[in-house]
Amino acid sequence: METLVEDLRQMTASWGMSPSRVLARAAMRCTLYPRLRVVVWFRLSAWCWHHRLRPVALWLQAGSIRAAGAEIHPAAEIGPGLSLIHSVGVVVGHEVVAGSSLVLYQGVTLGHTGQGPGQPKVGDNVRIGAGAKVLGPVTIGDEAWIGANAVILADVAAGATVGGIWRG
Repeated sequence: METLVEDLRQMTASWGMSPSRVLARAAMRCTLYPRLRVVVWFRLSAWCWHHRLRPVALWLQAGSIRAAGAEIHPAAEIGPGLSLIHSVGVVVGHEVVAGSSLVLYQGVTLGHTGQGPGQPKVGDNVRIGAGAKVLGPVTIGDEAWIGANAVILADVAAGATVGGIWRG
């Protein structure tokens, strides 16, 4: 629950309002804005997954797919401050481990290459641009920026900005 509160706090920090108005606006936006609903549903489904309520977790995940077009597996470990900029087409696999303040744009995929095990490990304060694919057992360093439509197949150093097909 603390992680969900931190997600909402970071998303609303720039609004410059009293806490009660922020709470009212956050409640309104959570019901109206799909990208916020995805984060809330992911946090609830992750809680259910880790408390062995797996059918409920998968049901919540399915609701997120239907309502917002984003598929974030409840077993994914994502730190506080997750932010989606347009949720449609976002796919995050079940073994993904990500740090805090992760920003994902529309159409991002974090997952398997289809050849062997392993999914990405993403550091803190990482931004992944629209349509980017981060595939396989790669590590994305802290504060890295992945450009739109990039395909990441190798590790990315901390603080780096990459685009295109990245093979290291």
